[in-house]
Amino acid sequence: MMNMIILRKKMISKIINEFTTPFYLYDENVIEKKIQFLNNLDLNFSHKFYFAVKANPNLAILNTIKRHGFGAEVVSAGELFKALRSGFDPSNIIFDGPGKTEFDLKYAITQQIRSINIENLDEIDFINDYSISKGLVTNIGIRINPNIDGYTMEKITTGKTGGKFGLSLDQINFESFSKFKGVNLTTLSEHIGSQIIDHHQLIKSYKELISLADNLKKNNILIETLDFGGGFGVLDHSDKKMNFSEWEKDLNDALKKKSYKIIFEPGRFIVADSCELISKILYIKKSGDKNIIITDCSLSEYLRPALYNIEPPIEVSSNSKKQITYDIAGGICESTDYLLKDVTIPEVKKGEYIKFLNVGAYGSSMSSTYNSRPRPLEIMMNKNEYRVIRSRDTLEDLCKNEIM
Repeated sequence: MMNMIILRKKMISKIINEFTTPFYLYDENVIEKKIQFLNNLDLNFSHKFYFAVKANPNLAILNTIKRHGFGAEVVSAGELFKALRSGFDPSNIIFDGPGKTEFDLKYAITQQIRSINIENLDEIDFINDYSISKGLVTNIGIRINPNIDGYTMEKITTGKTGGKFGLSLDQINFESFSKFKGVNLTTLSEHIGSQIIDHHQLIKSYKELISLADNLKKNNILIETLDFGGGFGVLDHSDKKMNFSEWEKDLNDALKKKSYKIIFEPGRFIVADSCELISKILYIKKSGDKNIIITDCSLSEYLRPALYNIEPPIEVSSNSKKQITYDIAGGICESTDYLLKDVTIPEVKKGEYIKFLNVGAYGSSMSSTYNSRPRPLEIMMNKNEYRVIRSRDTLEDLCKNEIM
């Protein structure tokens, strides 16, 4: 074990010396261990995991996940295209999202994916009519809003009424689906939020879906699949985590003697802690009583601190014994461009490195070219080697789609 840690540190040091910061550095072994953990759960019912592509749509990462038997959950035509490009079979792709465009729906219909989960009643008519025009029948699901709080951050909760996600039961006439000739209702889905560690809330939401499907069956409306969403938490500054043993036991009990096919949609859980954003300290300055570090990464490379007010875990390359309290800022011309404030770390110097941890989910996928900053390099390492999985944007790339 110690030899592996030493070898990993040497490889990271070599990578840092070879490539210009900032860049995202993924550890493929971490991703594979998370996949293995989920695949080894003792679940006594038919089930499959579908990776939430929005967490990280890099083709190499998607292909790694696909090779381990996962499906893909997408929320746009672009994510669907990338899922197909990375090797997922259409029968292993589901399409969610509250704002699907006509192009999104047409593309998903013609690819004959496993299911399009609708969140607006108007989607049904369009999917039905377009499917009939193409001589197709499209499998659809309905995302139910169960009005259950995931006890997570307000900005990432999705299962309460008053929000934009899903449909409440009083809006849906299930008997009307029999009149549609271009759609086949196969699935009920729900997702109550992200970063959930209270498994009781997840089980509560699952039971709502199971009960609904059971009641529909009494009225000869047969549901094949229940999609329970994702939300398994990966917390940055806490040892707290979801009790999968209790979750597993409670879920097996809830599905005893049931014949539904079950889908889960983990995203952040799979990739979050597989990645470090490696940055270099450009400047250290005083401003009043503040010590401010200016790094070569910013909210363009990691938006979540500014968007959600989170405090990412970090590591610094300094070996100083002296502790200093800093604000860590990016170089974007925005007052919100801080990655951390009032963090006490070993004293650092210009040219040293700061690693932002747990950036594998919603790091690269939320990155932008704001301030016309080229998007960074992405590198994947494993036990023995490393390779570039996304080249750094060039300055020409910033202009390639523009017309003067």
